Amino acid sequence: MLKRREFLLTGGTLLTGTALGLFAGRGSATAHEYDVGSLKVEHPWLRAPVDGDNKAQFYAMLHNSGATPDKLIAVKSEKFGNAEIHGDAKKLELITPIVLPPKSKVTLAPGGVYVTLLDIKKHLEVGWGLEMTLVFEKAGEVVIDAAIDAPDAAHAHDAEAMERWQKAHGQDAAGPKQGDAPHHEHHHIDKK
Repeated sequence: MLKRREFLLTGGTLLTGTALGLFAGRGSATAHEYDVGSLKVEHPWLRAPVDGDNKAQFYAMLHNSGATPDKLIAVKSEKFGNAEIHGDAKKLELITPIVLPPKSKVTLAPGGVYVTLLDIKKHLEVGWGLEMTLVFEKAGEVVIDAAIDAPDAAHAHDAEAMERWQKAHGQDAAGPKQGDAPHHEHHHIDKK
């Protein structure tokens, strides 16, 4: 997982251009866009689980510039057990693929279609990123890095939700308080 905000604040943006050149073969156009066939995944993000919960919601913008329809049929990662795709905006309780008509954009967002990540195996830290694989029926698989936002985020990079989350968890934008252990000491070093 990547600590997005620290990366950007410590000059990571200067290295991003170089890194993107190295990872171009993996399908990444920019840090927030990923291409596979005629599909583009833009601004992937998720709401972190509420404290004590083990599920999260995933959102993004999916573009199909091709002449044929496609479908998001699966989402997978070693960090969670499975995923439920809620692709029918009129019947969100149903588990159905997300259909991408030709020459269209489908937005996964709170209140609309989305993906629920279930049985999260590791703590998903707000402000970090989660690598996962999206599986499309025709275009195939694409590995993405989704930003992890606060559990009540209304949209990607929701600064107000992040501020509420930090305040509720005794953090602030200036970094750890005096006496706090470094971030890596808060997590088990478990490479399962």
